[in-house]
Amino acid sequence: MLKRVSILAVVAMLATATVANAFPPLAEWGFQVVTPADVANSATNGPHAADSGIFAATSGASGAHASAATDWTTPTGNGSSDSYSANEWAPGDYWQFCTSTVGYSGITVQWDQVSSNTGPRDFELRYNVNGGTYSTFGSPYVVRANSSPSWSSGSGTGLDTFSVDLSSVTALDNQSEICIRHVNTTTVSATGGTVGNTGTNRVDNVVISGVPEPTTLALMGLGAIGLIRRRR
Repeated sequence: MLKRVSILAVVAMLATATVANAFPPLAEWGFQVVTPADVANSATNGPHAADSGIFAATSGASGAHASAATDWTTPTGNGSSDSYSANEWAPGDYWQFCTSTVGYSGITVQWDQVSSNTGPRDFELRYNVNGGTYSTFGSPYVVRANSSPSWSSGSGTGLDTFSVDLSSVTALDNQSEICIRHVNTTTVSATGGTVGNTGTNRVDNVVISGVPEPTTLALMGLGAIGLIRRRR
């Protein structure tokens, strides 16, 4: 009986850990392990695999602009040496992050984003499932100009961290691929003027997470039980 109780306790702890988001993210881009090469004069860039996460190898970060003069670079991140940056912004241009959610639900997204003084201010979040039509989620959001404090490779700032709970969008659950876009919506710059051709926007520390569905959680529990038995 004692052994059985111990096994059940492990499964219970796993369930508790799930609620507390203790499991690895589905995909995470810090641009430290997979650092995109700088590319000049290209309307598109990527996809680039995630640094880590359950589906890291099959996930992708990319960007698309109307202008073929866009430069894609990796300047200092928010608490790290690299981020993902581009200039030549116009309404409709976007960052995109795609990953699988097979076996997971309750999707959430967190990221850091900042602009130069003449970079874009206004963005909105859109999503799609398996290559379908994009839908807008929530209200537009505003990106700060990168000053006081500026991003550095030392200590990061929480001023530029955004988080969105997509758990109400059940269409994102248990899918082969979902894509999240951060889409520029106006020509207003981060300082309230007009976006300039050399104005940049950069993203860093992008994390897509989910909660294991019952079948996935049960498999995790069986794995933990097997580990206990091997240690005896």
